[in-house]
Amino acid sequence: MVYSSVMDYTKILRWVLIIGLCCVPFIAFIVADGVHFPLNLFFPYITGKNFTFRILVEILTACYVLLAIHVPKYRPRASLIMWAFGLLVVWMAISTAASVDPIKSFWSNFERMDGYITTIHLFALFVISGAVLTADAWWENSFVVVVWASVLQGLYAVMQAYHIFGLSPSSQSGARADTTFGNATYLAVYMLFSFFITLYLMLRTPINSWARRTFGKPTVMTLYAIALLLQFLGVYYTESRGPLLGLIGGLIIAAIYIALYTRGGQWQTLRKVSLWGLGVVVVLTLVFIGIKNTSFIQKSGTLSRLASISLTDKTTDSRFLLWGEAWQGFKQSPKTIFLGWGQENFSYVFNEYYNPNMYDQEQWFDRAHNQFIDMTIDGGLPAGLLYIALFLLAAWSIIKSRLEVPEQAVFLGLLAGYAFNNLFVFDNLTSYLFFIAILAFAHGLSEKKPHGWMFMSRPLGDRAVAIAAPIAIVVLVWGGWALNGPGIARAKTLIDALTPVDATGAAKDPSVNLAEFKSALADGPLGYQETVEQLFQFSSNNIAQSTTISPDVKQQAYTLTQQAGDAMLAQRKGDARLELFYGVFLDQVGQYQAALAHLQNAIADSPKKQQILFEIGATYLAAGDNKDALPPLKEAYEETPQYDQALLYYATALYYNGDTTDADALLIKQYGTVNVDQQQILQAYFATKMYSRLEAIYNARVAKDPTDIQSAVAEAVLRYFVTGNKAVGIAALNALIKANPSVATQIQSFIDQINAGTLKP
Repeated sequence: MVYSSVMDYTKILRWVLIIGLCCVPFIAFIVADGVHFPLNLFFPYITGKNFTFRILVEILTACYVLLAIHVPKYRPRASLIMWAFGLLVVWMAISTAASVDPIKSFWSNFERMDGYITTIHLFALFVISGAVLTADAWWENSFVVVVWASVLQGLYAVMQAYHIFGLSPSSQSGARADTTFGNATYLAVYMLFSFFITLYLMLRTPINSWARRTFGKPTVMTLYAIALLLQFLGVYYTESRGPLLGLIGGLIIAAIYIALYTRGGQWQTLRKVSLWGLGVVVVLTLVFIGIKNTSFIQKSGTLSRLASISLTDKTTDSRFLLWGEAWQGFKQSPKTIFLGWGQENFSYVFNEYYNPNMYDQEQWFDRAHNQFIDMTIDGGLPAGLLYIALFLLAAWSIIKSRLEVPEQAVFLGLLAGYAFNNLFVFDNLTSYLFFIAILAFAHGLSEKKPHGWMFMSRPLGDRAVAIAAPIAIVVLVWGGWALNGPGIARAKTLIDALTPVDATGAAKDPSVNLAEFKSALADGPLGYQETVEQLFQFSSNNIAQSTTISPDVKQQAYTLTQQAGDAMLAQRKGDARLELFYGVFLDQVGQYQAALAHLQNAIADSPKKQQILFEIGATYLAAGDNKDALPPLKEAYEETPQYDQALLYYATALYYNGDTTDADALLIKQYGTVNVDQQQILQAYFATKMYSRLEAIYNARVAKDPTDIQSAVAEAVLRYFVTGNKAVGIAALNALIKANPSVATQIQSFIDQINAGTLKP
């Protein structure tokens, strides 16, 4: 009976681990939006997947420890990949402790859910999958699960592309398929891995496989061919150039390897196919280059994006600028070279070395969009080299393994395609998970046994398991809650705080939102910065400018926001983004001098960022200090004269300072006229009483769109300001009432103000 009970609990643990590992590919299907998932969380495409992954790994780790204690074959084996990965984990711990912001380096944020905490979980998953799936020879079965999960994603992508059943990509991806990822590139990388794994299974099927024994070779090969088609379409409809080129490049690498090293036997036909395939790729590439400007290519989102690739392409240019900034940050000091800046701190590098020519790009990059560079920025040169070593060691393990040459070729092609993709993007959870799987698989190809001095080499009895089990349960429950509970609570509460209506659909009192913000701020370190930033914006946009909210509620908002902002800046000193958000908030509540203090800190942290210079100038103007508004806006313009917004802000400042000649010259040079229909210019014309110019702009609006009642009313009111004659303005407004009776009440209010002499510009 004792022996039977031992067998029972080891079997249960084993199957929990295998089933849990097979659930990993389905994490990609989780969207925590309250509809497809029980919880509605901030950044639903990211947080739901990552919290599920962390909790799953924590459960698997507890089960694995108990199983490995009793059964030696499940204990980790030594390999060069294991050593390199373990050393990387240790090094990143040192880098995290020494980073600019250790708290964020460890916890990351909701938008990325990366950080050192994810590194630890990934290493645990690597150890578990490398031991369990290798010991039980379950790799092939787990790969089958990966393929069929990707088939579902492929079907979803096709339905999004053709709007079948009303499905469409998320708003942030535009026309590009993104399924349950909310990001087209994330989906494309998922399909890149799945495509090569399917190829590997197709090569295994002719030899021996569970699938062949179950369904027969012809059926299985047909199913895999369908899977390959859906996976390719999944990549294609994302319109993501890096993953698509990585897939093609990986196939080329695989074909070259097969052509060079396959000799005779059952693979001779495949060698010929590879040679023909290489020839076809060369021909198709030449044809594509020749017809890339034709309407056929330009009408396809994917093909047109491929055809647009060049060194001057906007995306390519932004990558070069980013990498230049990263290089400046890397070589800043011996510490940054050796230890890096710490995970999640690239924003410091980006802000400090911001290139003004990135004015038309995202203004708050938190990644270098090159995973190799990102690893080097995070952990210094040692981390970058160790990351590269993982690719090289995985390739070496595959080459030295007993896999057939074509099977080796597929994995080498996958590693090459993934590495190419990572030259232009950064990793996310699903790409991490696939890379970990490939590393664990390559690690499992090693035949080395555990070293007695490194791991326990003898089985331990039931007593050891009985002692370890309650410890594992306590650590799992306490640790799982500590690592995930507060973050989940904040991600949910933050959504509540940002929601303007309650569960019944009735509008919430802003004081309720503030109470929810206060509750969210109390939930641990993960996502604290995002909560503070959202509070800054809520207080600025929803409360400070409102005329219906009571002074008491406004004071509550001011106090809470100020306290949260001060606490955040105490943790994360020198963050230009936070200083800017704080300055904007203070500007909105009329605290101009305090706002300028934070904005000056922001420009010191990021000396060339136009967005900050604009805000400094706007704050001076709001405070009535036209003279001091001019230098920062002039500086922004001189940094990038080609930037329209910089020109408009500078021209506005010139008008406020009475320099009409220079301001007019700027507008005429850029637009050919001074009648420029832009908000900054309109405000400047109102403030400086250039009503005739405003009248010309509104005349042009109405001529273009006679149904534009708002502009027609503005034009009529301006006639009153231009002429100073009440009768002229009232006549124009009455004509509008006659033509548009539905807006008579609103227009009549202007007539009443003109009659009373209270209408002001």
